[in-house]
Parts: sequence; structure tokens; C-alpha cells
Amino acid sequence: MTGRHDAAGIFHEPLYVEFRDTDRDQHVRLTTWLAWLAGLAGDDYEGRNLGRDELIRRGQVFLINRFALKVRRMPRCYESLRAMTWEHGTQTIFFNRHYAFESLSGERLADARSTWLLCDPVNHRILRPKAFGEEVRNIDRAIDCPEIEQLAAPETASPLGEYVIRYSDLDANDHVYCANYGHIVADHLPEPLVHRPINTFEITYVKEALLGEAIALFGADTPGGYVLYGNHHANGQQCFICRLTFSEHTEV
Repeated sequence: MTGRHDAAGIFHEPLYVEFRDTDRDQHVRLTTWLAWLAGLAGDDYEGRNLGRDELIRRGQVFLINRFALKVRRMPRCYESLRAMTWEHGTQTIFFNRHYAFESLSGERLADARSTWLLCDPVNHRILRPKAFGEEVRNIDRAIDCPEIEQLAAPETASPLGEYVIRYSDLDANDHVYCANYGHIVADHLPEPLVHRPINTFEITYVKEALLGEAIALFGADTPGGYVLYGNHHANGQQCFICRLTFSEHTEV
């Protein structure tokens, strides 16, 4: 970890866009964005001696509930960035977190929000924020990003195929790593959307996906953007749902 906290409690970490972080069109992959968001949150807590190992010792783990991202300008391959994240208080059972990404010259490239759940690491039972036992900062710093909201599956959607969860999809919580949903989404976007840079991306993780499970995927154009969601094949229960909007141009 190379990050640091400033006097206000905002966590700063340098990022570098590697070739592997971008897709065929040289856009930062959805998986990369999601991995950055998840990793920054973890590094923030690691820097406060509240990393995953310590939380597991306490019988706790943070699981992501939702991400919302707005990209103003797609970072370029081999570009150095400054990333920031900070806690934005709690609401009912949710821990709120905000993010900002800047170029080294100070150009704001992207903003994001996330909500997290504190859970028992064994049975994933949700714990109330007071069980955390640590200060949760409520830093108020302006960002330009969609508000976190409940996404609804369109009444009419086209089937996009089926995805079977593989070993390489999993993380140490024994379910699909949150960033790997970016690959699932990108691999099932229709042409020509897959080639267009993302403007906004919102995702809600509804029900965890486990090794060997089949996820049936559906998509539809809506007034608010392209909605793509996955249902567990065995029982039809929703696994995740996301919504994307895209920039008109394809160049970075």
C-alpha cells in the first residue's frame, strides 16, 4: 500500500494505468474501475489498522452492496493518476463511501459512490453499523456522480446468454469477486456499446454467486441507459443488476 491519510481523513493513493488495465479500445476496463474502487476502500481501512485480517479476527467483514461511477474523461494507458476516497457516514445498515480520480495536473477524471454492508464472515448475516465499534467519518466533499438508487429490471428484456461461475471468478469470501462482474457485463454488452467509453456505471450486488452456479443474463435499452442484469438459473432470483450510459465518441 502506497497511500496516506490527510488531516481531514481523506485517503490518497497514486494509480498508474497499466496496459493490462485497458481493453481493445484502450478504455479502462469495467473490471479495473471496480477493482480500484474496492481496493481503495480496503487500503483506507488497512491504513487505519482495520484491514481484512483484523476484521476477520473480530468476526466481521465488509461486503459491497452498490457502486455508482461517473467518468468525465477516460484515463489513458500509461497515465499516472491520483485517487482519493473517504467515508461519508452511515445510513440505516449501509456504510457510505465517496471517491475522486484526478490527473497529476488536477483534472477531475471521475467520481464514484459506494455503499457497503458489515457482515458476519461465516454466514454473511448483516451487522448494524454500531457493531463496527470504530469511528465512521462523515466527510462532506462535493462529487459529480449518480446517486445510489435501487435499479429495476425492465419489463421487457432480451436474453444475452448464460454464464457459469468459475474458480477464477472467486475471492477469499468464496463468492464472485465484485470487480469480476465487470468482465461478465463487458462480455455480454451488445455491439456497438462494448466499444464506446463509459459515461456512467451503476451496479447493485443483490445475491452472491458461487462456484458452479449458472447466471442467466438479460439486457434492455431504457430511457435511463442500458440495463443488464443476471438471475440465478436455479431459482430465478436476481444476482446483480447494472445500468450503463456511454459517451458518443470512441477515442480516449
